[in-house]
Amino acid sequence: MCWLTKNLIAIVLAAGTVAGCGQGSAQPTTNIAALDSADQPLRDDFDRDRSFVRLMFLVDPRCPTCLRGLADMGDDVLARLPKGAHVKVYVVYEPVIGGSEKDIPAAAELLHTTVARHYWNATGDFGRQMSQVLGYWSGSRWIYAWDTWMIYPPDAVWNGAHPPKPIFRMHQLGGLHGKFPFLDSKVFAAKLNAVISAANQKAAAR
Repeated sequence: MCWLTKNLIAIVLAAGTVAGCGQGSAQPTTNIAALDSADQPLRDDFDRDRSFVRLMFLVDPRCPTCLRGLADMGDDVLARLPKGAHVKVYVVYEPVIGGSEKDIPAAAELLHTTVARHYWNATGDFGRQMSQVLGYWSGSRWIYAWDTWMIYPPDAVWNGAHPPKPIFRMHQLGGLHGKFPFLDSKVFAAKLNAVISAANQKAAAR
């Protein structure tokens, strides 16, 4: 599917204008957990999955570029994972440009996977917190952390008040050009496969 087609589909889905194939058809249920001020339940989920390579995506569920990113991740990354790959996915949705919890199920469908967990951060505090974790400083201001795509190795632990730094991240934010790599789902997939391979070799050597 070409970039333009996927982007148009994503925009339509986010607007909530795609109907089911038949009258009365319902969208698949997406389990959505609300993040509290202590980042729960994401924090517990992250540490419980310590033996896995973990992906974390920060998106607004109505943002066209975020939705394009989700579609690319679904097609180029998650759909191509080796069978039985030890990978967990956390998607944190933030209300940056007007997205709301009701927009999440349509956005989640773009990943084409059942392994992702979905979290709604109504206050937007998580993005402000991750901005500092990721070092999203540009000139004289912090850049809010959204439209960001991260990889964590199995040994990453959430010890302090803030999440740990990822081993790799990409973004689609204008204020960070040249500081961190811009999202390319195929490059992301290659990096993920390298992290998975390294984790498998480390596990086999024990």
